[in-house]
Amino acid sequence: MHEMAITQEIVNVVDEARLGVGADVRVVKVVIKIGKFTAVVPDCINFYYEMLTENTPMHGAELEFNVVPTIVRCNGCGNEFEFEEVSFICPKCGGTDTDIISGRELLVESIEVND
Repeated sequence: MHEMAITQEIVNVVDEARLGVGADVRVVKVVIKIGKFTAVVPDCINFYYEMLTENTPMHGAELEFNVVPTIVRCNGCGNEFEFEEVSFICPKCGGTDTDIISGRELLVESIEVND
């Protein structure tokens, strides 16, 4: 259910950017960068975006999602690996002192409009 609140923020960002260009501008495409570690479901974002933008110049815009893998760096050996399991253990050295270096992203990357 957190996708609805996230989508509302996306709609707010898109609308503010759209209004910065001109009130009569229609949104054609929105590119959203989503890190896998956020656990945000793109299909839910699509659903809520359609619902929240009904009867607005943003309705019907194509949503494109750039999903960023969760990459973890081992502080012991410097190895970087993709997080795919419920474990942050470095597959190279077995170290557990790790930091997430990507995968938490959640942002509107670009907005395409036509006037």
